[in-house]
Amino acid sequence: MKKILSILLVSLVPLANYAQSYEIGEQNNYRQTYNDDEGEVTTFGEEVEVEPQKDFLGFMLLPGSNDLVRFYEIHINRDGTYKYTQLTMDSFVNKATGRERSLANPDKCNFFVNFGIKNPGIVSQLWKLRYKEYPYSSPTGIDSTRLGWANNPDCDLMPSEQQFAILKNFGIEKVSSMCYGDQAFTLLKLMEQSEWIEKYKGAAGQTTAVSTGGTNYQGETFID
Repeated sequence: MKKILSILLVSLVPLANYAQSYEIGEQNNYRQTYNDDEGEVTTFGEEVEVEPQKDFLGFMLLPGSNDLVRFYEIHINRDGTYKYTQLTMDSFVNKATGRERSLANPDKCNFFVNFGIKNPGIVSQLWKLRYKEYPYSSPTGIDSTRLGWANNPDCDLMPSEQQFAILKNFGIEKVSSMCYGDQAFTLLKLMEQSEWIEKYKGAAGQTTAVSTGGTNYQGETFID
């Protein structure tokens, strides 16, 4: 019996060493688990830095089905591709003020307050960045409320080259460019300032060939 016990104890020593080695190996190696599109992925070895998924609110100066400007909730994937969900202007405001659920505003903050924007209704004036006057006819004719800020002598439906240079600071290189996140709300804040409006209106000049569409958004998905 003693001989049998001795044999068993000897045979268990390698197993104990293996278990101890395994535990040390787990402690010495970084393990990270995250959810990928294809399910749960676990990595071992060196730490892998994974960019968090990001969501933003934004707009582009292209007419939509109900507005002269298209509003979006934008999702940026880990691989750098984008997915856009089109919103109404009212939904954009509601998401930006926290009244409507949004992945771009999970804490239900009021972005307008955070950026010092006095009136959320300023979003209804975004069309003025592109047009010299409201592009649709009015039974009452043209008045000051229907005049835009664009100042292109060759085209009433497009900003001038100098005005595009100003808009480029907010990610708008052409009317099909997406303005989103902090840049979008910074632009809206400036649009409430008469000095900035006059500077924008005064940036006159001819425009170069500017595409109004046909942009190849590689890897991007639009959801209307």
